[in-house]
Amino acid sequence: MDKIIGIDLSGKPENPTGICFLDAHNLYFSTLFENKDILNHINMKKPSLIVIDAPLSLPKGRCCLSKDCSCSKKGGHFREAEMEMRKYGRTLPLTFRGMRMLTERGIQIAERLKDEYIVLESHPRTVQKILGFSNLYEDLTNYFELPENISEHELDAALLVIAGVFYAGGEFMEFGDVDEGTIILPKNRDINDILNFKTPL
Repeated sequence: MDKIIGIDLSGKPENPTGICFLDAHNLYFSTLFENKDILNHINMKKPSLIVIDAPLSLPKGRCCLSKDCSCSKKGGHFREAEMEMRKYGRTLPLTFRGMRMLTERGIQIAERLKDEYIVLESHPRTVQKILGFSNLYEDLTNYFELPENISEHELDAALLVIAGVFYAGGEFMEFGDVDEGTIILPKNRDINDILNFKTPL
């Protein structure tokens, strides 16, 4: 699995979405906005795996995330995945306004992709914590060539690619209920064993 796309999705199309594309040993970065541009980029690259920083499903019992809907009495603010991964990193309730927008957009994009691609969910802040990266740019340059003007959203997308590399190598943790939605994270092990295509500088 040598082509992986990481997507640090924004809640609103007018805000930047960071994209990172791993092709063999190299990373390529983009910042996109509209859903159609994100989908066109993916279909042009034809990745083996897509990893997105956004909830891609609703909590059980929910048909939406509106507090005014009757489903708010049946389902909670979190999925099982968020509850299980709390010892590694915290996530916000899906019913918070910003998270609600992100979730709705994430589900919409994932639904357009799942028939053709493997689409997974991860969480870059928690990936960073597990890998022990303190200065994200400097730590990533130990393994990849990075442009000097890279954005924080593109850096987060690179973390999602790394989560995808761990997944492809079978060295990942998966949290949640498959029927409800899961989150993947790297196993807490030496990144050099996974990113073995470049020796750290």
